[in-house]
Amino acid sequence: MSENDEKKLSRYAESRMRLVMDSFNTHPDDREHLYMPVALAHVYFPRRDAKLDPTESYIHKSGDFQLNISQLPVHNPHTGKNEFIGIPFGPKSRLLLGVINALALQQGSNKIDIDAESLPKFLQKIGLTDGGNQINQARNQLARLSSALISVSYRESDGSTTHGQMPIVKGFDLFPRSQPNQLLLWKRNIVLSLDYWEELQKHPLPLSLEHLRILSGNARAIDFYTFLAYRLHSLKKPLFLTWATMKEIFGGDIGRMADFKVKMKHDAKMVKMAYSEAKFSFDDKGWTFERSLAPIQKKLKLLLP
Repeated sequence: MSENDEKKLSRYAESRMRLVMDSFNTHPDDREHLYMPVALAHVYFPRRDAKLDPTESYIHKSGDFQLNISQLPVHNPHTGKNEFIGIPFGPKSRLLLGVINALALQQGSNKIDIDAESLPKFLQKIGLTDGGNQINQARNQLARLSSALISVSYRESDGSTTHGQMPIVKGFDLFPRSQPNQLLLWKRNIVLSLDYWEELQKHPLPLSLEHLRILSGNARAIDFYTFLAYRLHSLKKPLFLTWATMKEIFGGDIGRMADFKVKMKHDAKMVKMAYSEAKFSFDDKGWTFERSLAPIQKKLKLLLP
């Protein structure tokens, strides 16, 4: 490792420890809230860019749940052609969606007022910007969220399947005339589709912004944290999951089980640093989860711009 790499790693570790200490010193009742729909606590966006052909869909299966993400064509008025931007992926898509959800619930409307000029401040609040490159990446993920069709299906006990189509966000100007090469400059507001807004209001899962800041660079850690936030507080008895089941949920992007075990153990330790109340353990056979306090106990509290 070069000296520059060591310095970057040192700065990253220092920043992570500062976030851990800030979280530790924040009383649970004072934690700021982000939200995800409960359906996305079972199945998850891809952790890396899937680079799919426009005719392909991303599929993630977990137990009785299945997530499908399809790309929708976006008309570019400057070229007269339809373009496919790609599907949302990685930690930024998860965090941005959590913020959008929270703002919608806070404002009580599927039409969310956000001044485009406040984007850097908006991203800094959730730990997603240390420069222009981060902002451009966030813009790109927002564009992908706006041009993807999300479908979550659930297999009922009688074998039937319930489907929910959830186009998430709309109301973006993806190819603005003033800067046609600048992908995604939104207007004064973001609009959630009515189907998604209804689902979010019925089944919101609160997550801690302080915790997610700690995990902000790791999509698998965010997914595991979301899983724990949904499952642990409602357990009546310990839950055991084999390594094979854990890999189905969290390791679809990893080939060898041995590699998955290494990564999952590492990411679980990171999650434990953030969500210290979570009670779980693992051995050679699998993972055991026990009833724990939820990361968010109180109702909506969000202090984003």
